[in-house]
Amino acid sequence: MGGVSMNGLFGIRRRGLRPGFLLPLTIILSLSVALPIGEADAEGRYNDWELWTSSANAVLPAKQGSLGPFRLNVAAGAAAAPEYLGSDSIAMKPLPLVDLNYAGALFLSTQQGVGWNMWRKTTLRAGPRITFDYGRLASDSPKLAGLPDIELGTELGLFLEGFSGAWRFKSDIRQEVGGGHGGLLLNGEVAWGSRWSKNASIILGGRMTYMDDTYAESYFSIAAANATAGRSTYAAAGGFRDANAYVQLIYDFTQAFYVSTELRGTMLMEQAADSPISESDAFFTGSVMVGYRF
Repeated sequence: MGGVSMNGLFGIRRRGLRPGFLLPLTIILSLSVALPIGEADAEGRYNDWELWTSSANAVLPAKQGSLGPFRLNVAAGAAAAPEYLGSDSIAMKPLPLVDLNYAGALFLSTQQGVGWNMWRKTTLRAGPRITFDYGRLASDSPKLAGLPDIELGTELGLFLEGFSGAWRFKSDIRQEVGGGHGGLLLNGEVAWGSRWSKNASIILGGRMTYMDDTYAESYFSIAAANATAGRSTYAAAGGFRDANAYVQLIYDFTQAFYVSTELRGTMLMEQAADSPISESDAFFTGSVMVGYRF
């Protein structure tokens, strides 16, 4: 995944990683992807790194030679986001990005997951990947007290990403199989990008997420055994979970060194918004990242 040529904005990853560095970086990345939030606290459990770190992978410099088949993008930053999906309490979330790509085919990434660009064309790519859902703890908020914990989950899925002029289109399907929420999600996204100046770029986009009954039950239903005086029983059904819109600004100090920012507004749809645990139907998240591309 990542950018291909899109009027020079969603560019091609350009530089390689020296093979001698591959083993330690692969070990670090594998740990970052597989074990990120295993014992996270209340402020760290809810992490949507795929969205919040996407600005760091959105604009890539034009190809200028290669040092090999390996390419690396590393960044760090923070996001201001709800403590859990539907919370009205905002917490700071750390945002690590380690994105390793081999020959444009295989990738390991804290943003994209683990996957294979099985179908690679100039303006279209698709394939399988593994992503992670970090779950939710009853201790994350007093509003969740007494509810079952949702454990870290592993999701198997397929993705598709296409480009047409200044437009980018993305979609994916993912099924949780590793003891987490157990449900299925469908995502669709469209974005438009343009150069603001020689070094600055702007991207405007929107995204919608559909959840099945199992996901809705795990995250938004309230069983009779968990109902309280201030939290009535609720049976959530499958449907659109949320819709969001975002603006991203990326500034390249050099071909390698950059800073990226994002402001994203999200609105929960009916099944999620009507849940007794949803304190806020609409919220904003903001993030800043500083990174370097090898």
